[in-house]
Amino acid sequence: MSRVRLADIPALTLYKGESTLSRRGQPISQLICKGKICKLFTPDVIRCVNLGGEGTEVDWKCETDLPESLRLGRIQVSCEGWLGPGDSYVLKG
Repeated sequence: MSRVRLADIPALTLYKGESTLSRRGQPISQLICKGKICKLFTPDVIRCVNLGGEGTEVDWKCETDLPESLRLGRIQVSCEGWLGPGDSYVLKG
């Protein structure tokens, strides 16, 4: 296992049905959809590009293929800190 600065990660690709990697806790789902619409449609994959930032404050632009009548709502990218909450380093992979 190795670590990488969160701000140095150029992009993340997240998949429905896949779990995160975890060093300190239990893996969780890469994608968690919230809201009524999730019963009708959940993206299979979401790609998030790093728009810049520092430490744990990184801005991400996320995109996916959606039916024309839908759009992405609030996206929250959360990564487990290497040593704990607030650590700017995360598990590589």
